[in-house]
Amino acid sequence: MSVNIISRSQWGARPWATGTSTVPLSERTEFVVHYDGAVPISRTGTAIPRAIEAEHLGNGWSGIGYNWVISQAGEIFEGRGWDLQGAHCPNHNRSGFGVQIAVGGDQAPTDAALRAARELYDLACARTGRSLAKKGHRDGFATECPGSRLYVWVKAGMPAPGGSTSGGTSSAPKYPGWLVARGAKGATVRAIQQALGSRGYGSVLAPWGADGDFGAATERAVRAFQSAQHISADGVVGPVTWSRLFG
Repeated sequence: MSVNIISRSQWGARPWATGTSTVPLSERTEFVVHYDGAVPISRTGTAIPRAIEAEHLGNGWSGIGYNWVISQAGEIFEGRGWDLQGAHCPNHNRSGFGVQIAVGGDQAPTDAALRAARELYDLACARTGRSLAKKGHRDGFATECPGSRLYVWVKAGMPAPGGSTSGGTSSAPKYPGWLVARGAKGATVRAIQQALGSRGYGSVLAPWGADGDFGAATERAVRAFQSAQHISADGVVGPVTWSRLFG
């Protein structure tokens, strides 16, 4: 599995300010997703990890606290990497790899960022020899992080937009053969809601989220997605909408 990770030396990381503890891969059980906070960010490239590093050094930490940071362009920057204990979530810094996706507030993550995060997760599972638990920061600490959009994506199973690009087979569900519309309930509706959330429409579904009940909120999310796709915005999931959601 080939995942391009930009090393600390490549992005210009400072030397660690104090000693850092190592963690064997055998202790890693979680993949914890974070965002940048309440305000959308516009930084790009190496400016992203450098800004985080400066903030974390200002907190008195050894350096950047995340194991990796992922930009909107899909770049993966090494922070504490595979071997060092993180500083990203109390009681989960040894068990969890902390991964920040560089968005803030209600800013939508790009497909490139989500694909990179999924590829990194798959690599982490391969290196540890186990399926790591997919978690958002709020699952281990009282916080809004990683924001509603990323959290819905995490709870949907962290799907790679357009299917995984890391060599696996697509797990996209098959079209059920009937029009899915308001009033429908069950697993098919839940899959639609999760797919909408992973594509950035979780805030439209809120506060109900993926509850398996195709109500007014789900219909609004479907219409919004259809409009963005330039297809008939009728709020009904037929074969065309389904293929755009899961294709």
